[in-house]
Amino acid sequence: MNEQLIAAAEIGDEARQFLESDLGKCILGMAEQDLAEAQEALERVDRMDADSIRILQERCRFARTFKDRIIELFGRGEDALQAFIQQRGADES
Repeated sequence: MNEQLIAAAEIGDEARQFLESDLGKCILGMAEQDLAEAQEALERVDRMDADSIRILQERCRFARTFKDRIIELFGRGEDALQAFIQQRGADES
């Protein structure tokens, strides 16, 4: 159990470092820009063009999911770190 908590905490810390890095900020900014562009194109696409609508919807989902998953990893890492700290505290009592 400790190994899983430590691994999740380490991944979460790496996600945090990525989010705080210039590279992470740039990539997340690109994903947000792609989402905005796809949403705008979706507003203009011919409502009868099902293939284009599906492609634009997938671009929106990908851009949103990319950001959400990194933030989720960070959150899981924080939760795992707190659980590990609590577990160590209980073990020392």
